[in-house]
Amino acid sequence: MALPAAYLCCMKAKFYWPFFGIVLVLVLAAFIRKRPVENDFESAKEMIVLRKVAHDVLRAAGDSSSRIPAVQRISKTEFVLPFETAFSFTPDSLVKTIQAVFSHYQLSSRYIVNVKERTTGEVVFGYAMLGAEQDNIVPCLGREPGSSRYSIHFKLEEPPLNDSNKLLVGWAAMGLAVFIWLGWNKFQRSTVPAPVETTTEAGPLLAGIPIGRFYFYPDQQYLQLGDLRIPLTSKETSLLEIFGAEQNQLIDRKRLQKEVWEDEGVIVGRSLDMFVSKLRKKLEADPTVQLLNVHGKGYKLEVTVDQV
Repeated sequence: MALPAAYLCCMKAKFYWPFFGIVLVLVLAAFIRKRPVENDFESAKEMIVLRKVAHDVLRAAGDSSSRIPAVQRISKTEFVLPFETAFSFTPDSLVKTIQAVFSHYQLSSRYIVNVKERTTGEVVFGYAMLGAEQDNIVPCLGREPGSSRYSIHFKLEEPPLNDSNKLLVGWAAMGLAVFIWLGWNKFQRSTVPAPVETTTEAGPLLAGIPIGRFYFYPDQQYLQLGDLRIPLTSKETSLLEIFGAEQNQLIDRKRLQKEVWEDEGVIVGRSLDMFVSKLRKKLEADPTVQLLNVHGKGYKLEVTVDQV
């Protein structure tokens, strides 16, 4: 008893499940680790370095006695220093102070700073350090905003993937690509009918040539589609042998006339068109197979993948 096609497809698919599971785990791990897990030590270091910034800002303002404000972490890369006492600063000095601390403790080379008045929330000074000096955006240098209670807001660049994460992402991408390639090849092979053999009282016949859902038996001059057998004439068989050997390829009219009619001495163009028309009607039993006329050039046996 023949097994259902759906069952056979499932059995074939089981071969790929272990490999697919490994690829899926790698891909998920890569995306999970794409944003590196926050290291406790680095997190503590960021908070201490920002307190150092607060200390140096107050010292530059001539204040050596006020309490250093507690650093507030807004998000993974955003921090606020809310100063409790009023102080004044110059933009030039503030930029140099923060840059010196960040550079010394290797905190970040790309960051954005905004100084806001705590009472109004107004930004009185802001700038962006973008790594290269020519790319930095530092406006309003030389202007003093005056004394007030300020908060300094920092937005640091998120750390890039480290080497181990890059390697993992690379392996995951490679594994996924291999899986897709293997799956596609398996699918392509599964959509091409396997040659079958028929048996007569005289013994087994040669395997049929798959054309879409048909099996073509040129020696016996017929097409088989399930239980349906479609007889062919000798000319139809000769034409279909050429088309079947070069499916989805354009076949020149002159070539067809020469190879099918050359032994008869006289080649009549209308004969080719007539036999192609008859052959086309016989192929209509399978909608995935079409014998197309390419005007002025020839014919093409177009066989599309049967989507199940």
